[in-house]
Amino acid sequence: MRFLSLFALSALACGSPDPKPPAEATDTGGSTAANWDCDPIAPSRCGLPFPSTFFMEKSETTASGWQVSLGDSTIPENIDGQATNPRFINEKDGFSPLTPAITHLEDATAAGLIHHTSLESYLDADAKTVIIDLDTGERVPHFAEVDASSKWDFTRILMLHPVRPLTHGGRYIVGIRGVVNTADEVIEASPAFTALRDELPSDDPRINGRRDFYGDTLFPALDAQGFARADLQIAWDFVVGSQESINGKALWMRDDMYARMGPDGPAYVIDTVELQPNATTAKRIKGQMTVPLYTDIDGPTALLNRDPDGMPYAAGETTVPFTIIVPQTAIDDPRPLPLLQYGHGLLGRQDEVHSGYLSAFADTYGYIVFAVDWTGMKEEDAGSISLMLVSDLGQFSMIPERSQQGFMEFLAAMKMMRGAMVNDPELQATDPTDPALSIPLIDPEHAFYYGNSQGGIMGGAYIGLSPDISRATLGVGGTPYHLLLSRSADFDPFFLIFKTMYPDPIDVQFILAMNQTLWDPGEAAGFIHAVNAAPLADTPPKDVLLQVAIGDAQVSTLGAHIMARAYGAKLIEDPVRPVWGLDTVPSGHTGSALVEFDYGLSVPDENLPPDSADDPHGRPRQDLAGQEQMHLFFETGVIHHICEGPCGPGGS
Repeated sequence: MRFLSLFALSALACGSPDPKPPAEATDTGGSTAANWDCDPIAPSRCGLPFPSTFFMEKSETTASGWQVSLGDSTIPENIDGQATNPRFINEKDGFSPLTPAITHLEDATAAGLIHHTSLESYLDADAKTVIIDLDTGERVPHFAEVDASSKWDFTRILMLHPVRPLTHGGRYIVGIRGVVNTADEVIEASPAFTALRDELPSDDPRINGRRDFYGDTLFPALDAQGFARADLQIAWDFVVGSQESINGKALWMRDDMYARMGPDGPAYVIDTVELQPNATTAKRIKGQMTVPLYTDIDGPTALLNRDPDGMPYAAGETTVPFTIIVPQTAIDDPRPLPLLQYGHGLLGRQDEVHSGYLSAFADTYGYIVFAVDWTGMKEEDAGSISLMLVSDLGQFSMIPERSQQGFMEFLAAMKMMRGAMVNDPELQATDPTDPALSIPLIDPEHAFYYGNSQGGIMGGAYIGLSPDISRATLGVGGTPYHLLLSRSADFDPFFLIFKTMYPDPIDVQFILAMNQTLWDPGEAAGFIHAVNAAPLADTPPKDVLLQVAIGDAQVSTLGAHIMARAYGAKLIEDPVRPVWGLDTVPSGHTGSALVEFDYGLSVPDENLPPDSADDPHGRPRQDLAGQEQMHLFFETGVIHHICEGPCGPGGS
């Protein structure tokens, strides 16, 4: 990781005060002072429960029919008393299709909750939590946990994680019952929710204004699933954002950029050509391409330009460095080779394509590899991200919005490689049968994507946007970020900053949950349907190979499981273990698949990172069986079981 600036800031954490237990609620069912920024049914924090239609308004102009409407005081202040402006989340017409549903029941424990190792229990008659699709009346598969990253029982947020993506524009109901505290006592409902549930009198319009919906719709839907009204500790509903709201800006920018560039792609210049930098690379080409700029500045902290309708527009251009790797086999045996676009890891650089394993793979199997940086999540963005967390969390949208500019640059690079670069002299070889003739080294009809770690997370968004890629391998990736972050050793420096600026873990988890909706347009969660279940306009569905490592200390395999279910992936015989919701099929499967590598490491039961001392995060990409599997998938669309037995050190 490249987090030197984060470590400098983390020194501040030593002076953070410990949180205090929540004060006795004064905002009860009988309150006459209604603060519409806060929902009284979860009185320990203003923004809870989250997400909720309490923090939305009906709209005649949005695709979902709703608009998010957080108040100025809904989001907690930081330690300096600075409020967070909700303007960016209030642009949305719903919440993330992979949003966690969170609330706070003081001193709650995980006893009896649906665990991620027993997902089938979400259908049990005695389940303590439920998420219901209001359109179908069916339960949504999920698991529930309390925040183990907090060291204080009274600050443990209760989190429900959907393990299949929710429907765009769908409305969902959450119900919770029977959760016990550390004394093994069922936690009582708040006074406000009790007034709503038990039809007690109240002067609070925030209670009275939703009695009809709760009585006519919400409570009956829960009762139909066996969640009796009298047993509920809390219940609420929320609306998921439309595909137009989440993907619309990036799709518009893509089409606008393509119209500006034309079929040959962006203008470019080649700056350097390094001959034979290693035994498997014939040429390492570096250059710059010129791409439309859709952000207000050309650098870290950028936000998308917005016209009067809130849509982006191009204002000028930017130059984007690129790297192309021509393998030695292209010179030894000249022929058109398929393209392989690479996505680098966390806050890294395109120079990862220099690595030995990737250049060796390109030479062994014959690929032209190329890369650009992930603008928005590259090395130069690290400092501004850490500063934003300290100074103004209201600018969090700079990460996903600048990342969308990065998607445009990835798309442009692919157009360049499939367009004008095909005929560039540096991508030609002399015909050995006739020295007067040249052979193009690029086969523009076969183009694939391969990304690892962050390249697997953001790659899940990029491939949903790309009309040029037919197949993709996402290595050690997953989604959503909310699920991944507290389970990642990489996030430890961020937690130090959060604990400084928001000493109460309740606030930290609320912010992480809220920011998932903001992050969606810049990561795989927001494009989870677009990859192949509901492709975007003029964009073909993709087949995806997911290669991950059990016990990964940087990207939890739970996130890859969510991807796999969303993509309709299968397990290939012989898998190292069953994964709920995925069928096992014989080797030779055409379509999408999840392949797990087992290195004998365990996975924590809670939202904590595994021990990073023997982190297998980088091992699947080095696995020769995994590389052969990926090549055959790219070449034929068929996924074979290459390992001798289950994949891992003994079978690879």
